[in-house]
Amino acid sequence: MTRGMLAVLAVMGLLACGPAKLETAEGETGGRNLELALKRGTTINVTMGETITSRSSVAGETVTTTVDADVKDAGGRVVIPAGSTVELTIVEIAPARNKSQADGSLTLQVTGVTIRGRGYPLAGEVTEVAHTLEGRGVTVGEVEKVAVGTAIGAVAGRIIGGNSKGTIIGGAVGAAGGTAVAIETASRDVVVSAGAPVVITLTGPLTVASR
Repeated sequence: MTRGMLAVLAVMGLLACGPAKLETAEGETGGRNLELALKRGTTINVTMGETITSRSSVAGETVTTTVDADVKDAGGRVVIPAGSTVELTIVEIAPARNKSQADGSLTLQVTGVTIRGRGYPLAGEVTEVAHTLEGRGVTVGEVEKVAVGTAIGAVAGRIIGGNSKGTIIGGAVGAAGGTAVAIETASRDVVVSAGAPVVITLTGPLTVASR
């Protein structure tokens, strides 16, 4: 076989292998169907976009949070960019009913995440949420508590007084006692303010398109 023929065969071999290698490389690094994934247990730090409170918010409402920083996979690739939104649904919200109750109740369900304009279901739970308790004081919503407290105080006043003058004094003491009872038993609302930090932990994997 002549040198000329060998050269021609070598060129043909390169042409045959070139496209295949190019296609493989594209599939590994620049393929359009590349997917990114996060593992179960990954945490996402988000910020509450609106205020929710047990005084006015109800179960079934949807609230939106914003992702604080890029969430990356094990290889350092960004799966959830900062600024993406995570939707939460209020499942339960209730105030602390009295001062002896340490806290109210709040259950938020993670429903989905929107990445680059595309929505994905998200399996996760809210593991941390910054919140406060705000006392209602003696408001219209505490009328029943005030009424019960005042009645108890008025009865005590009659026992203390024992006569018409004493009854009047006792009535005044009773009213004050009733207010004290109302303040002691007044509800304290659970409040999560807009801008409050929230931590979400994935309870299942998340797979998203790279583009």
